[in-house]
Amino acid sequence: MDWLRRAAADRPAAPALVTPGRVITYAELDRAADVVATVVVQSGLEGGAVAFWGERHPSAAAALWGIPRGGATAVPVDPAWPPDLSMRLTRLSGARGLWSTLDEATFDRLLDRTPLSDLPGTGPPGPCRFVVFTSGSEGEPRGVVLTGENIAASVAGSAQRLGNGPDDGWLAVLPTFHVGGTSILWRQAEQGAPVLFEPTFDPSRAAGLLEGAAFASVVPTMLRRLLAAGAVGSKTLRGVLVGGGPADRHLLERAMDAGIPALQTYGMTETTSQVATVAPGEEQIDLGTSGRPIDGAAVRIGEDGRVEVRGPMVSPGYLGEQTREPGTWLRTGDLGEIDDRGRLVVLGRADAVIVTGGEKVHPTAVESALRMVPGVVDARVTGAADPEWGSRVVADVVLDGVTVEEVAAAARRLMPPSAVPKEWRPVTSLPTKLL
Repeated sequence: MDWLRRAAADRPAAPALVTPGRVITYAELDRAADVVATVVVQSGLEGGAVAFWGERHPSAAAALWGIPRGGATAVPVDPAWPPDLSMRLTRLSGARGLWSTLDEATFDRLLDRTPLSDLPGTGPPGPCRFVVFTSGSEGEPRGVVLTGENIAASVAGSAQRLGNGPDDGWLAVLPTFHVGGTSILWRQAEQGAPVLFEPTFDPSRAAGLLEGAAFASVVPTMLRRLLAAGAVGSKTLRGVLVGGGPADRHLLERAMDAGIPALQTYGMTETTSQVATVAPGEEQIDLGTSGRPIDGAAVRIGEDGRVEVRGPMVSPGYLGEQTREPGTWLRTGDLGEIDDRGRLVVLGRADAVIVTGGEKVHPTAVESALRMVPGVVDARVTGAADPEWGSRVVADVVLDGVTVEEVAAAARRLMPPSAVPKEWRPVTSLPTKLL
């Protein structure tokens, strides 16, 4: 699955990474990856694991390809982790080296170095090609083992669903320490296509770049900020994948009103990114769903209402835990339904359901309703212990030109009494959830 090598041979002068300051061709990125691989081999790290800072930077892209090419497992790391967490998790992964982010001048010197001519080139021994950590939303991040088969199946299924080709630029604003960001690099290299590689997420700049892209990947909060920055669709834009959590119907409708083909997608680190995605051109008829499973993936709903997934893109397991047998079902933490057209509808996290006064409340449904209220920029709903109700519904809301009292009155009109938040907490911003 060294698609970078193939792209460099087939389209050496084609842009691989388009950054704010330069364009890096596939030939240049391939050479940089060879130099990374050379450093891995000469440092005696072949057969082990090497971490790298998962930033949207050319040196991180070179490491993503070069570390496996040097015969080691690649471990992208969140640069925002506290040092003690970084040390603990990289040790858990078995990493014995770290490829740091290079400045522009050092990256250029990297291209001047002569790599070894006899690199391992086939990845580390055994099936583990990458270890990608989860976001840690349910506790400490867990290291997910991803194999070459997982990645190849994910890329093939995605391409079949989306129809992306070698001339389709993909706007990358998701971090490369999460599978949502790394998967863009894999998909685009397989096609020999450009990645619009933005080091930071600037909504105004991203809105401008979106008009010249064919695809983009965002989380719901990013989509809201893009719309607030005036983002609109274009003749070239065929799909903006919206994942990392359920996107409410109102948000998707706003995007489509702006001419942006918002394609809801469902996936996770354990499934090497997407397993179900709305196809381009079907965003209207599939609105409110995550579409059908991609090629090779099977999705069902278990007896407890949880989404279960099976297929070659499903990871064999977590670091330090028992290996999952091939062909077994992965039981996720999400509740869902399969509609009569075979489309997946995600209801929310199973552990997030709030039971208040004997009634079940899905936080995502309340959040979606609140975002429909004029002046509510964003909302997050959780449960808190309550001596009378067992749990009470709590809403953190980002407001613009509207009061809590006005929002509460609107909520009472929009939802059942049990779902109306009993506690309101105005905040200035909410954390962004990533894949």
